[in-house]
Amino acid sequence: MPKIFKMQKMTSAATSLNQVNPGIKIVLPYLVGSTVLDIGGGKYDANKIYATGLGVKLYIYDKFNRSEAENEKALACNPDAIVCNNVLNVIDDGQAMRNVIALCASYQVPCYFTVHEGNKSGISGISKKGCWQRNWKTKNYVHILKKYFSYVDCKGKFIICQSQ
Repeated sequence: MPKIFKMQKMTSAATSLNQVNPGIKIVLPYLVGSTVLDIGGGKYDANKIYATGLGVKLYIYDKFNRSEAENEKALACNPDAIVCNNVLNVIDDGQAMRNVIALCASYQVPCYFTVHEGNKSGISGISKKGCWQRNWKTKNYVHILKKYFSYVDCKGKFIICQSQ
């Protein structure tokens, strides 16, 4: 299993919400019949249930909320696309965040990112017990993503990336 979160001091496990992520609702209807890898998908299956109803096979990788066996299966799923929703903003270490981006890019498939902007101050810190919030605006992630993807398009609070 990749050590993509090895530098992350706070687990971010408590940031998982039992709801269908808005980014999932935007992307998955266009990916019917596809296999999608959800990086940092959390401990709940709401996204997976929603995906199944659409005819999308969704695999969830989450270092802190899924078993090692489930994570290994997810990473080996040969995805047609990757979603990474509200993950980059809860990683407390810059290199660990870049490791997650590099993992997404390594699959050479379209990647769809969303981030929670928090208070938009740009000042990172603990947001609640055991939780970290970067507080960056969505556009502040673009320059980092461009180091890993040849195509990066930020549409409001939604970022589409592709390596070519």
